[in-house]
Amino acid sequence: MGAVVSGNVPLETPAFIYDEAGIARLLGKATEIRDASGCRLLFAVKSFCFRDVLELMAPHLDGFAVSSLFEAMLARSVLGDRGTVHFTAPGLRHQDAADLGQLCDHVAFNSVNQWRTFRDTLGTQVSCGLRVNPELSFIGDPRYDPCRPSSRLGEPLATVAEVLDEPDSVSGLLLHSNCDATDFGQLEATVDRMRRRLGRRLEDGRLRWVNLGGGYLLEDEPDGEAPDMTPLYRTLEFLQRQCGLETIIEPGAALIRAAGYLVATVLELQIRDGHRTALLDTTVNHMPEVFEYQYEPDVLGHRDDGEWACTLAGCTCLAGDVFGEYRFDRPLAVGRPGGVSQHGRLHPRQGPYV
Repeated sequence: MGAVVSGNVPLETPAFIYDEAGIARLLGKATEIRDASGCRLLFAVKSFCFRDVLELMAPHLDGFAVSSLFEAMLARSVLGDRGTVHFTAPGLRHQDAADLGQLCDHVAFNSVNQWRTFRDTLGTQVSCGLRVNPELSFIGDPRYDPCRPSSRLGEPLATVAEVLDEPDSVSGLLLHSNCDATDFGQLEATVDRMRRRLGRRLEDGRLRWVNLGGGYLLEDEPDGEAPDMTPLYRTLEFLQRQCGLETIIEPGAALIRAAGYLVATVLELQIRDGHRTALLDTTVNHMPEVFEYQYEPDVLGHRDDGEWACTLAGCTCLAGDVFGEYRFDRPLAVGRPGGVSQHGRLHPRQGPYV
């Protein structure tokens, strides 16, 4: 079944559509931060790994942040000899370490044990760091919280302080302690906590870089007000001027999510127990968070006060293959395409439900 997008261009559905102009707009916001502050700008490949889009983004970036050997291979093949590749992952396989040392410029180890195990394997050309768990949570849902109790992501600040006191210690630190946040005051509070716990270690030259990670959005908030970037700029200035550190940010979904669409066609309209369902030629497999985390994506044409209500559902045998409840100004029609927006986050794939 065909759909029509961008005028009269036919499109086979289901399909992922990524808006180059939208990506350029989001990239523009990020490069403004980079140019105004002097930080380095990476894109977190784990949020989106389509090569064509990475090639589109690469000229505007300083490099990529990766979390697997295959992501590192992809990032390096896109960048070629230019740009930098930063790696971090909770788990690191022995058979991958040597190759990662050839592909990556920076590795932020997730634990002290990981650092001690692999630092010599990577080679002296790799700048080694350590992921920090600042133990400061801002997220109500623990499934998204890197600082949740007993978190496996990073070392607590007390352990980091001990490691930094060792000779030949790590050269950098990685923070990634939030998710989908727009309050950069939370990032400033996190770095202030790190400053108080690490003390002189942050400023006396033993460290060379700090990566502030991602987890913060650059988009306008729902009320139409843009996020206040002032705390971010203050934080970057403190780390650069007072601590003498190279600063790095690595947004992921912030640069891609609002520029992505899943386009599907209505296959059938059903009424069961007085409730209307529109069956689409796609599935929540392509948006895993819909099923796993009950994430409700935006749907083009939905209005809270729309007169025509229905459930949008996928076409697999999974009982929970449901996108959600939506309302429209006019009825959906069999054979007509529709779009689910804000799709470009995390990998758009998952194993089939049968």
